[in-house]
Amino acid sequence: MDKQKQEKIMERARMKVAISNFKEEDLTKDTSKNKMFKMVATFVLAIGITGGLVYATGTAVYEKIWKEPESYSAGQELTEEEKAKCISKEEAEKIGNDYLKKIGFDEETINNLGLEKNFFENENIWYLNSEKVTITIDAETGKIKSVGIPTWEYTIPENYGITREEARKTAWQLLEKYRPEGDTGDYKMVSLVRNMETDKASYIWYATFQKQYGDLINEEEEIKIGWVPTINGLYCLSFTSNPYENNEEKITKEQAIEIATQKDKEIEKNKTITGTKAEIRIRQMNAQVYLRENNKEEYEKGILSYMEKTGENTYKLKEDAVFYKTEERVRKVWCVVVEYSDKTSYTYFVDCTTGEIIGGGMYDNLITEELIYDDQNNLIDKD
Repeated sequence: MDKQKQEKIMERARMKVAISNFKEEDLTKDTSKNKMFKMVATFVLAIGITGGLVYATGTAVYEKIWKEPESYSAGQELTEEEKAKCISKEEAEKIGNDYLKKIGFDEETINNLGLEKNFFENENIWYLNSEKVTITIDAETGKIKSVGIPTWEYTIPENYGITREEARKTAWQLLEKYRPEGDTGDYKMVSLVRNMETDKASYIWYATFQKQYGDLINEEEEIKIGWVPTINGLYCLSFTSNPYENNEEKITKEQAIEIATQKDKEIEKNKTITGTKAEIRIRQMNAQVYLRENNKEEYEKGILSYMEKTGENTYKLKEDAVFYKTEERVRKVWCVVVEYSDKTSYTYFVDCTTGEIIGGGMYDNLITEELIYDDQNNLIDKD
């Protein structure tokens, strides 16, 4: 990343914020235009020289949060340093056995454990098994990540078909049953699907819930539940638990669009911007814009740049594949969609507090919720 270019962009944005935060009552008749700009210049200088600070409004100071992503290889082996950060085998086993009892499998006990790395997510995971249940645990926090129980472990009743209205009601009941202890937040059901073409024929239903903050939802605080109807036997359960920081909204829509378009002009040299749109969303920091800026050609090839072909339709991970990780911070951002003349688009996540670009992605990120809702298989409120 060209830090000098970035600083020039941010300097213009800082000036705008500084000027906009002078209240009318601060500008008396004796305050000349020249004096005002000297005050602003001093104000911006005071921000800039700190290096680690971006915006100051009134008495509040906002620290930069973006750091260049760290690279890591796709190796499955944990280092001794990584192992030292993980809970012990005994702790993992206890967590697993306690959870078996919580979900009603009192006679089950964990009989197999393994500590491995999920390199795609750069997470260390304990994999646990009993005779009937598979459990994964975040090896550093000890939190349950997923639970799986094959349908053959249940005696499925002959008349297992339920209506979608019954499925919606049951999904909310199961959310209350399986949500983590101490989790009192509000959730929104964003998806309800079945495993067969009709309600009557479906012997598994799936519901997805995401935590709600006013009009916004955090897709990184998510609970997915799959169950066998009528007996309500748990089929699968997963948790994503990256909390929302609820950062302040200080950057305006206009500022966010300017920041995003300036960055896009530095990266994209072959396309013409024909329009922009921006809305506030909750999003997790990611390395997408960083990768696009620093290795655009490989980035635009997608995930296959990490793979090598082994057959007509088969691939394997390259031995020298390198991945990038950022902090898993979830923030309020302006999702700024830059639209091009070739009908493609790119989305930038502009932090609502600091004005930094903390992630993004190819295509129009603002329509993801709409696509999920409009999916013909999503029966969340379709009768």
